[in-house]
Amino acid sequence: MLRACNRQLRPAGRIAFYTIFIPAGLSQAEYRRAARAGPSAVTSRGRQQPELLRSAGFTGVREVDVTEDFLRATRAWSEARGRYAGQLSQAEGEASFHERQRDYRLQARAIEAGLLRRSLFVGERAG
Repeated sequence: MLRACNRQLRPAGRIAFYTIFIPAGLSQAEYRRAARAGPSAVTSRGRQQPELLRSAGFTGVREVDVTEDFLRATRAWSEARGRYAGQLSQAEGEASFHERQRDYRLQARAIEAGLLRRSLFVGERAG
């Protein structure tokens, strides 16, 4: 997909995207924990985003870490859903509501442990 985006850009054009990912250097147990706690597409087969961008032909790859904002947002979603637990349990079904709340708690703990990150990545097409 990144190669196709690169082909569509004009010379010196840029791509920018936010993504949640598992950082390098984790043990296998930590990687599995991160994969369970994050969104379903969080794994990238062990390749890091800058490497993926460079292999697609992008240069000047930059990363802006927004993990702290990600953690605040995860906590805020969980807290807000907790305030409306009765209505959400009724609308979503009690089991589904509790499962989603559990997922937010798992995700927050994984972020706090450094197992999940969120960053803005920017890459430039070679001129």
